[in-house]
Amino acid sequence: MDNELLELEAELKRLRPLAPSPVAFARVKRALGAPRRTWAWAALPLAAALLGFLLLGPLKQTTAPVAGPPAAIAKIPAVAPVAAKYKPVSAENVLYDLRDEGLLTLNDGTTVRRYRGSYVDTITWKDPRTQASLRWSMPRTVEHVVPVSFQ
Repeated sequence: MDNELLELEAELKRLRPLAPSPVAFARVKRALGAPRRTWAWAALPLAAALLGFLLLGPLKQTTAPVAGPPAAIAKIPAVAPVAAKYKPVSAENVLYDLRDEGLLTLNDGTTVRRYRGSYVDTITWKDPRTQASLRWSMPRTVEHVVPVSFQ
């Protein structure tokens, strides 16, 4: 019986595992790598600023000083500020990713579990007079730390 076990042990020592496939290496590298970032989120605030500039920029009035306004110009009502026209009608927070980042030990020795949530906040404004609307979306990341007690 001991001979059989020794032979089995010798045979097991000679065995070598197969090398992982390149596909497996790629999957592990992707799983361990940094989270993918998309540049589309960086472009959203720029697009919103450009949209705001295009919508609000032409509405500003510039006037040249004149000796006295003609009677027709004096009867034109002043244009209300654009910000007064639009009223916020909805706000929405959408959670699209929540990750458990595991246990951490803080400097004071407290054990905590860290969660990271990724949200998209969307605010919609509407002009009640013309029903024109403006929608603004902004991504944000929130980190939650929850104390853990082991009993």
